Parts: sequence; C-alpha cells; structure tokens
Amino acid sequence: MATIQKDEYIFEVDIEKTIEYYNTHSLCECDCCENFYAQIKGEFPKLESFLADFGVDIAKPDECMSVELDDKIQYISVDYTVCGKVAKMGQYEIDIHDNLFFSIVITDGFASPNEQSGEYFTISINNIFELPWVLDKPFPAPTQFKPTCKVKGFFKRIFKA
Repeated sequence: MATIQKDEYIFEVDIEKTIEYYNTHSLCECDCCENFYAQIKGEFPKLESFLADFGVDIAKPDECMSVELDDKIQYISVDYTVCGKVAKMGQYEIDIHDNLFFSIVITDGFASPNEQSGEYFTISINNIFELPWVLDKPFPAPTQFKPTCKVKGFFKRIFKA
C-alpha cells in the first residue's frame, strides 16, 4: 500500500491492484462513453497525472454522465475507482486547474457502479467540459440528460427488472 496525500486528504492505495482493475474491468459501450475513451488521453495532462498517481487510467472510467448538444458531448461527471481506502477525509473537494477548473469529489466506497471487490473509494471528476464527436458513426440525438448504460444495467441487476 502506498500513502498518497492530496490537499487535506490522505489515501492508502494499492496501486498495483488499481492498475490491474483498469486492465480488466469492462467498459460501457454507449456512444458517449466510447467518444470519451477515444480522445481523453492527453486532453487534460494535470488531471491525467493526478489520476495516474493512484494507478487510474483516465481513458477507462467506471461511469460518465453526459449530455448530447449539437456536435459535441458535454461530460458532467466522470467516476473512477481506486483500490484502497481514504485514511483521512478532507473537508472540501480537491480542485485542479487544467485548461478548465475541475472539482474532484472523493467518496469512500460506492458512488458509481463498478466491478471492484474489496476496499475501494471513488474519485469523481465534476465539471462540465465538452469533447467533439470523433466516432465514425452518427451523432446521437440530443437529450436533456441520461445516465450511461452501466448505470441502467446496475439498477436492473439490483431490482432484477
């Protein structure tokens, strides 16, 4: 376990287990998530470095919440799982300025559907940022808001719908 301090937070992280998680967990196959995976690497280097400190792959989130607008996708929140625990919780979110302002919220345990067993916490990247449509398929019809496929599948499993 590695001890990582970010602002007022102290984390005990199993970096190798987190890296393995990101090498093996399944990704959402909805168009908006696939658009995110295709272009997020290198887009926000400070954010990517922050996540990499924990062993997190920025291009493989557990969940993306998004809205389709014209020819771009607005990403509202993106969740990542880290294997380990929050040893000391800070009072406020962690802020990163990386071309945009990102508010990072830490949740000790469940915050987003994931395939993690054992002790973990969630890093949620909150802000509205846009990415252009880069997939070689039609742009989805604009919507107000919708959870991605993983959230829908998670609730179906819980309620056996």
